[in-house]
Amino acid sequence: MDHQPDRESLLRNVKIFVWFRVLFNARFYYPIFAIFFTDLGLSVGQFLWLNAIWAITIVLFEVPSGVLADLVGRRKLVLFAAASMMIEMALLIVAPQNGGWVLFGVCALNRFLSGLAEAAASGADEALAYDSLSMAEETGEEVEEKWDRVLVSAMRWRSAGMLVAMPVGALVFDHAMMTKVFGDYPAVISLKMPVILCFVTACICFVLACRLVDLGIRKRPPGARARVGDISEGILDAGKWVLRARWIAGLIAAALMIDAVSRTFVTLLSEYYRSISLPEYSYGFIGALMSVGGWVVPMYVRPLVKLYSPRTNMLMAGAIAVLGLLGASVAHSWWGVLPCFVVMISLVHVGFLMSRYINKEAPSEMRASILSVNNLTLNLGYGVFSALFAVRMKQTAGDLGDMGAFDEALSLTPWVLLVYLVLWFMTSASWSRNSLK
Repeated sequence: MDHQPDRESLLRNVKIFVWFRVLFNARFYYPIFAIFFTDLGLSVGQFLWLNAIWAITIVLFEVPSGVLADLVGRRKLVLFAAASMMIEMALLIVAPQNGGWVLFGVCALNRFLSGLAEAAASGADEALAYDSLSMAEETGEEVEEKWDRVLVSAMRWRSAGMLVAMPVGALVFDHAMMTKVFGDYPAVISLKMPVILCFVTACICFVLACRLVDLGIRKRPPGARARVGDISEGILDAGKWVLRARWIAGLIAAALMIDAVSRTFVTLLSEYYRSISLPEYSYGFIGALMSVGGWVVPMYVRPLVKLYSPRTNMLMAGAIAVLGLLGASVAHSWWGVLPCFVVMISLVHVGFLMSRYINKEAPSEMRASILSVNNLTLNLGYGVFSALFAVRMKQTAGDLGDMGAFDEALSLTPWVLLVYLVLWFMTSASWSRNSLK
């Protein structure tokens, strides 16, 4: 292990982690995510397949990138993630509108790089921050309590970032609204402006990543290259650890479906808003209000994790998701915005639980790898469910039309999740939190 950084550098790593998470995730195109690609010239089906490409990329690289972070250092992977984000945004800026298969190819490359960036950052940034905090503090209890505060801070600042990014992204995308203020200009500028703003935040992410300090927690000496065999061995070790920790494996199994169903719906929110006849300029303001979930969730989740078992807490998150999806599937007016907020809360709830439980149990030298196993599983579920959603829409689009097919597929999602959670509840009763020991 390298020389340990001083406490000031360690705590700066934690602060940078929070700001990196905020800027990496506060993307200006989120409120118009689906219609950005359809207005660019793709169909809803092609958009869903792009999401599947994104998820497949994460399936292929999530765990290897986490293992690589443990082998050669977490800072390098965070830097790579920021650089990949810059390139993915640049591709969308130059993507040709109504460009046919050329457009789909550019967008597919964008989704590949986006998945690569997500895979590289997801385990590495969190592992670097948690170990930095662990080195800076003296007792395990203190680390656990302070990590909860870091998670709360990251969620709340991320919400603040979304409060800015969501309305700004939707407003600059609304060409009619912007021309009233600034006069006439080409519509393609409004189409690309949210992505241009994301490119700026990607550049800031890269600068922040450059300021991180490596901790020297790695399985190979500085300068040594990681071999394919090392990565394969690390993947197997991380998988074995998760399987031995049966209660962690059980939580991942529950989180998989809650995340998959909820996130598929969240990525299609702009299509949902369009189906209930909301004006486009409102999408950003609605998204900004939904980001308040980052403030709401910690207020009730932190007490719950101290009062109830991990299994009970995960069931609560699943119940919230089912209720939200059920409400969205039956609402056909602006009231549908409320259940959308509930679904968003369930995603934040699950993310908090998995980060807390995994970081507490995972050994330091394998932390990024194990976090990546969790992220891989969730994204695999998301990719599969997005593809199934697309297939279902294609089956019914001929009879119902695109919007009718979307509504029909959405109506099935809460029941799919409910059946899964019932089966999980019935099979997970014997899984002990102490099975790791």
